[in-house]
Amino acid sequence: MASNTLLSCLIDVSFDMDEALTLQPNFGHQIAESDSLVADLPTVSADDDVCSVCMERFQSGIGGKQVQCGHVYHAACISSWLSHCNSCPLCRFNISCSK
Repeated sequence: MASNTLLSCLIDVSFDMDEALTLQPNFGHQIAESDSLVADLPTVSADDDVCSVCMERFQSGIGGKQVQCGHVYHAACISSWLSHCNSCPLCRFNISCSK
């Protein structure tokens, strides 16, 4: 089990955000799973914040999706991210296994 944790960490460290955001995902069920996971996340006010995935401000009154570690992202941004990687873009907290 320790080797699985190590492998997961090595994969996360090697993750390239630029590559992930430019690739056309070919994992249909991973996208559906990430959309479902994001739909269940709480929407919080983030008027003065910036999404760390796209680096754009949140629109006033719309808010963002807060993952379990507390970081907030645009719903589409975090869904796209989670279709490639199962951890928070900022702190690498495992999102798919924590509820």
